[in-house]
Amino acid sequence: MTHRDRLRWAAVAVAAAVVFVLAAFVSTRTGPGAVLDDTVRGWILNGLPAQLRQGLDHLARPLVIVVLAPVVVVLALLALVRRSWRRAVAALVVPAVTTLVALELRVRDVFGVGGDAFPSNHAAAGLGLLVGVCVAWPRPLTRRGLVWVGVTAFLVGLGNVTWYAHQPRDVLGSALIVLSTAAATFAVLGGDSPNLAAGVWAPRRPRPRSD
Repeated sequence: MTHRDRLRWAAVAVAAAVVFVLAAFVSTRTGPGAVLDDTVRGWILNGLPAQLRQGLDHLARPLVIVVLAPVVVVLALLALVRRSWRRAVAALVVPAVTTLVALELRVRDVFGVGGDAFPSNHAAAGLGLLVGVCVAWPRPLTRRGLVWVGVTAFLVGLGNVTWYAHQPRDVLGSALIVLSTAAATFAVLGGDSPNLAAGVWAPRRPRPRSD
């Protein structure tokens, strides 16, 4: 990873943190933000069948975390065996830090939301573990893989809302924490820690033609 790439990841980390604070302020301190949050939640609760909503809740809250946690540990150990220590560290740090940060923000109620919901610790853990799997996976993540990860992440986030557990803002906040933590981790560790295939982070340069 070049110095420029590290700076890009650092910029992503800062941007995600700023957006997190703005999203928290708008959704909790402004009327339009609260209305939008409730409207999106209403669409989800009223637009999806009850059985599907309950199934997504079971998927997102206990199942994903229980399944992915040991998978991340095993993949991290395998990465160490292959001497990819940066990816092993990143795979463990991202889910651990995001979960701790989400829990700390909820306990302290930093944004004065009241109750114990913002941000979602289940969403933070699930999304953080999903990133951990991608980082420690034996092969670099391609653009097609990113699509599948995005779909899975969306379902995890959706499942935290579908059975009355959280507001959309709680899940959005967790996703931004995960993004900021992951980007900051990649910026610090460098090397192959993001585990992205060539052309995913930046377009691949065309090879010069030989005459």
